[in-house]
Amino acid sequence: MKYKRCCACDYFVTTTDSRCPNCGIADPRNERPDRGIPEMVARGDTLTMETPMNDGARAAFGGFIGAVIGGFLMAGMGVAVGVAVGVSLGVLLGADKEWTPPELSQLAKRVIDCLRNDEETIRQRLTDISQREKRLEESRLQATSALPEERLQKVRHTIDSAAGILSKQRDRYHAKLWEIALVRWQNALEPLAADWDALTHEACNQRLRQLERLRVQGQQYLDDWEGVDLTDLPEARRCLERLRNALESCDQLREALIVEQARLAVQGIAPVDDALTATLGTNNTALHAMEVFNARAALGEFESAFDELEAEYNRLRSEDELAEQTLMVQRTR
Repeated sequence: MKYKRCCACDYFVTTTDSRCPNCGIADPRNERPDRGIPEMVARGDTLTMETPMNDGARAAFGGFIGAVIGGFLMAGMGVAVGVAVGVSLGVLLGADKEWTPPELSQLAKRVIDCLRNDEETIRQRLTDISQREKRLEESRLQATSALPEERLQKVRHTIDSAAGILSKQRDRYHAKLWEIALVRWQNALEPLAADWDALTHEACNQRLRQLERLRVQGQQYLDDWEGVDLTDLPEARRCLERLRNALESCDQLREALIVEQARLAVQGIAPVDDALTATLGTNNTALHAMEVFNARAALGEFESAFDELEAEYNRLRSEDELAEQTLMVQRTR
């Protein structure tokens, strides 16, 4: 299995990846002259690179389309009147950021599954949760200052219950950020245990240097994450366990690379070469490391669990919006 860095984001991909799992770009193994330039926009099944239109450009475009349509549809009232009406409507709709034709709106929703999009979704969820927590705190303060004690206790209990749910959602989304970091880290490790038969003495040196750098990064993750209370976060606990196993495999792979480098140095000098090959299961160590570093398996598990978390979040949000609507109706009675 030959690994190559994605032309857009440096994530390691293979020939089986039609899209980069990290950034979502198509044909990630192909070099592009426009690498790293612009904003990526989802269009159907492709990613195109373009700069979004500003307000003036949208208004001008809308006015042009409105003039054409108005001229045709209102010819009976006079082309001049039709054009004027069309331009007015076109400018208004064109300048409105919230308005998009239904078919374009549907295309925009077809977001490509990749870690970058998931990461952006998570950050949006965390922002939303933070805003909702602020609203809860404002409600708590208002209730404390305005309600009699007999009603205040019930309101406080309801607010505390809602705050607990939001807190758990926030922690779970933070845990998903851990998982994304871990998948990317594993992806960088995976090639170091692959294509073992093609190793040279210098290639062993390169892998040892890369392995040491990644091991330091992994140890930093471990130091940061071990200080977090994981009592109610099974996803985070599993993530931490995977990290510990991977760090152990880093140590084993380091030893295996050193042994392989020694074998290559004495290659052809019998019987030392045969002794090293026979007594040390270097290839088995590399295969085991590849299983532990398998970013593709970890990515599949992440996407499945992330979809479940998103479904739960959307359900809670729908219930919250329904409760707010019910409260508004009750206030108008």
